[in-house]
Amino acid sequence: MRIVFIGPPGAGKGTQCELLSKALRVPHIGTGGMLRALEADCGEQIHLRIDRGHFAPDEFVLQMVAKRLAEPDSQAGYLLDGFPRTLVQASAFDEQLVADSMRLDHVLHLQVSADVLIDRLRKRGERENRADDAEEFIRERFRIYESRTAPLLDHYRRQGLVRDIDASESEVQVHAAICDCLQQSSSAIAPIAEN
Repeated sequence: MRIVFIGPPGAGKGTQCELLSKALRVPHIGTGGMLRALEADCGEQIHLRIDRGHFAPDEFVLQMVAKRLAEPDSQAGYLLDGFPRTLVQASAFDEQLVADSMRLDHVLHLQVSADVLIDRLRKRGERENRADDAEEFIRERFRIYESRTAPLLDHYRRQGLVRDIDASESEVQVHAAICDCLQQSSSAIAPIAEN
């Protein structure tokens, strides 16, 4: 099972990936966490970009993700959180999947109203001390999402992969909705709601 999560900042991609990762027993690969974990000597400029709500360079992200997906635990499937984020990344990823004789199973689009998102991000910023959740960067992150990441939905809708999920409820309710959606799409994962 290979699934991409797409949604604006604060939609709950990381939380839902963690929950689904346990249910499906495939790794949650979050590029935001990978980028924030870069050592200062090789990641200072990238940290500065993402702390201000901007994206890391496409080529850097593509190489980082390709290396992670080549690891043994990713061979049976994975959940991608924060990748791809641009059409350049999505197109390159499509080409790599074809070259590897693989395909995506689903793109889960987490939908949440702007008011709920802003409230979530403010709370997360206070709780986790994340610079990119500071109030002065929240609006910029939304603007960048709408201009650079939201267009991926049309790209993946043309492939018949997008599943829209109302992510405004509690994390347990959203997880249940995701499980229901995936069960309707594939009998191979019917047991996940029982976990």
